[in-house]
Amino acid sequence: MMNIYINEQQLDTKLDGETNLGQVLDEIQKWIESNGKYLRHFTVNGKELNRSDLNAVGVDETERLDLFVGEELDVIEDSLWEVDNYVDKVGSTLVGRDSLTEKETEDLKEGIPWIISMIRTTTKILNLNLNLIQPMGKGKNVEEILESLQNGSEVLDSTKAIETFLEDLRDVKLFLMDLSTRLAVMRMDESELIEIISRFVDDKEKVIKDFMLVNENFQSGKDHLASEILNDAVGRLTGLMSALVSVQTRHAELDWQSLAIEDKKLSDVITSLNETLSNIASAMEKNDIVYAGDILEYELPELLDAFIPFLSLVLERVAV
Repeated sequence: MMNIYINEQQLDTKLDGETNLGQVLDEIQKWIESNGKYLRHFTVNGKELNRSDLNAVGVDETERLDLFVGEELDVIEDSLWEVDNYVDKVGSTLVGRDSLTEKETEDLKEGIPWIISMIRTTTKILNLNLNLIQPMGKGKNVEEILESLQNGSEVLDSTKAIETFLEDLRDVKLFLMDLSTRLAVMRMDESELIEIISRFVDDKEKVIKDFMLVNENFQSGKDHLASEILNDAVGRLTGLMSALVSVQTRHAELDWQSLAIEDKKLSDVITSLNETLSNIASAMEKNDIVYAGDILEYELPELLDAFIPFLSLVLERVAV
């Protein structure tokens, strides 16, 4: 007799005439999704199989079927992990090549739209604007990178075309790392999210000082140290933005659009911050240290000064 487990808990149910595992999985999946959950993956007798193989596996030859179920974020995280692995695989396959085989071309026609679809789905849930995000790799924003990746995948018939495609793929890899960080923040308890925002408010002077240290180190020729400080400071800002989005999502009953101080709205300040970070990334790509330094020393501190009162207001609203 086959035993069925969901997240290691045995399911107390009887089969209703199903003869193969494909039929069993379809029925259980309907029940899982009707309860607002999602199937992450499954094993048959302890081994992972493809869904297409299950119709050939009889119920009578199966001792145990394990299904692992999660929330929407779990499934997205699993999919991003698969996308990340696929990006690595494509990248290592194409390095140094000047053309693709027919099969590789066909695989990319399916794989690239899948990558783009997953990124769009994830960023929609995270409430991100792809036009305003530029991975540190170069000046194009994510929307432009995805468009270039799609177009580039259709004509990979020369070394130059493949090199350009690989550049876009590397930028996608950087953005996937950024998405993983944002998802990790969204998984936190609300108390942890509040702590991130509170700590940023308390450490405002240190954050501003770190950005100014970046400029000082660049001017002193300590480019490596400056890059490390910059990545750390930008990462802290990214974590803050993610925490803020997550808190707003969990408190949809509050009218966040109306949150304003004098003539400024929270959404406008966030947009300005994102644009400024994008300008820093663009300047770094062009090795324009002077422009990057001006932004870090003058524009960014002013924006952060304007941002802190909004964060305090968010903390007040959530605490009510």
